[in-house]
Amino acid sequence: YFTVTMKWIAVVLMCSIVDLASVNCKCDLGTGIDYDPKQVEGDWYVDYSSPSIFEQMSKIRIKFKLEDQTYNSTLTITFKNETTPREFDSTWEINDNKDLQVKVPELSTFNGVYRLIAAEDKQYIIFRGCQDSSNGEPLIFIETAEQCPDEDMLKKAVENMDPPMDCSDFTKDPEVHC
Repeated sequence: YFTVTMKWIAVVLMCSIVDLASVNCKCDLGTGIDYDPKQVEGDWYVDYSSPSIFEQMSKIRIKFKLEDQTYNSTLTITFKNETTPREFDSTWEINDNKDLQVKVPELSTFNGVYRLIAAEDKQYIIFRGCQDSSNGEPLIFIETAEQCPDEDMLKKAVENMDPPMDCSDFTKDPEVHC
């Protein structure tokens, strides 16, 4: 009886530890904004990210085309040690609360759920995402309509986030020279 009880206690403790670990690893999408899906259509440049994604890739452009409740998009990325940009097809499916289920079949790094957390019409959009492969840390992209945005625009964008962040939390794509 003692051995069975000890095993049961061990199982309960292990399950509790696993539950606590999973709570710590949950990714927070933050507060989203209400937006018109057409506002996202067009070409956008990923100029800033937190944490940085620019060790592996740079000069990222996303072209969004809205069809029903899905953005069919093309990502153009230049990888380190490559001179020619590569293109990847992706889908950004809009669900009922306007979160986006992102799928990039050839580049699963970015697959996951994203939320639009700030936007200024045809100037910038900010997505906060929880990648399928995430360790619990959200990935935040600041995308701009022009590849070399005014630095004041970044400050305004970051201050408009909920909760606000500091510009020093973001890394600028070092390969974009303005």
